[in-house]
Order: sequence, then C-alpha cells, then structure tokens
Amino acid sequence: MTALALTLALALGGADSLAKQTLGGLTFKAPTQWEKTQPDDHSLTWADSTSGAELAVTVFPVDPQRPAKTCVNQMVEALGTEGFTALTLGAQPASKKVTTDFVGEGGEEAKTDANKVTTTSIVGCNGKTKWVLTWTSKTAQGARFGPILKRVMDSIGYGK
Repeated sequence: MTALALTLALALGGADSLAKQTLGGLTFKAPTQWEKTQPDDHSLTWADSTSGAELAVTVFPVDPQRPAKTCVNQMVEALGTEGFTALTLGAQPASKKVTTDFVGEGGEEAKTDANKVTTTSIVGCNGKTKWVLTWTSKTAQGARFGPILKRVMDSIGYGK
C-alpha cells in the first residue's frame, strides 16, 4: 500500500476522527478512537494503542485571576523559558515548545529513528482558566500526527 493510499484509508476510515471535549472551562477536540482516561478531575488523556501516540490535557482555574498574558508568562517561567514560542489559541495567549528525544534502553546504540519521539507542550490561559496540553508521538509519524495536532490546537476555546 502506498503512503498516499494509507493516508486516505486512515482519513476515510475515521481512525483519527476528532470529537469535542470539555474540561474545566476549556473546549477542544480529541481523537475519538483512542483510549480515553481521566487520571483526576483536572486531566484527560488519550492513547493510540497501535502507534503509542499520546495526548494529555490538564486544566485548572486561575486563582487569583490575572491578565491572560501574565498567566501564560508565569506558566512558561515555571517550566523553563528555553524553547517556548508565543502563539494565540482560542483567541488568547499561549506558548508552545517542541522537543525531540529517544525512548528505550540501550544507550547510544538505541538512538535510532525508530526510537525517536517528538513532544509538543503547549500552555495557555485566558486569565480565568489555565491549561497544559502535551502531545507525544514517534517523530517518523509526523506526517500522520502533525495535521491531527494542528486540528486539536485550532479547536481550543474557552467556555463562558
């Protein structure tokens, strides 16, 4: 099966269809076919058992409430500012960091493309609600998961 045929099969088969989710005043879309869990009242996670890709979202109220940009800056400071770039999601400030690493055991010899993963971490805030989204997948599957992550990011909104 060619890469294009596989991509079309996945798209038409709904393997990566998304559905609206709501958590703590934040709305967003997440994969419908992935295994969904709720580790606590503030968090939701999704895992794709076939690829190992994962999505995690954690949402908290801002207390005390403060300007959205100040809130995002404080979150980035707490995580370490290196590698973060500012963006706007849900018409509010956010910041994104992309990191690449290797999984598995074996030292330097295990550092192969098959073991390479990319993690995208995004923080956002509207002054009342703050959140962290983390997306991790094998780097080699960027053609499949990059567009899905973009759709998730584009779907982020805040409740009233």
